[in-house]
Amino acid sequence: MTFPWLQPSAPVADGPAHRLAAAQRELRERSALLARLGLSVADATARLSARVAWDYDPASTAAGRHVRPAELSDVAIAKLVADVYASKRY
Repeated sequence: MTFPWLQPSAPVADGPAHRLAAAQRELRERSALLARLGLSVADATARLSARVAWDYDPASTAAGRHVRPAELSDVAIAKLVADVYASKRY
């Protein structure tokens, strides 16, 4: 008996871009939540940076595998949080 759902599907060509967009969207949503809870920009940035660092710990030594993207660096997260707080749409 064969099970077609058991066969792995082919990897998506733009998978890394989708994962990055999802991570950035989640960071925006979390920073808006932290803003609604009354955290400062600095506290929200520190909390979200620590969360992303934990997600990529330990970093892989293989190129392209489980390496923290530059778009999720501490500087990029600080800019993202500052943009969310400045928009006042949370």
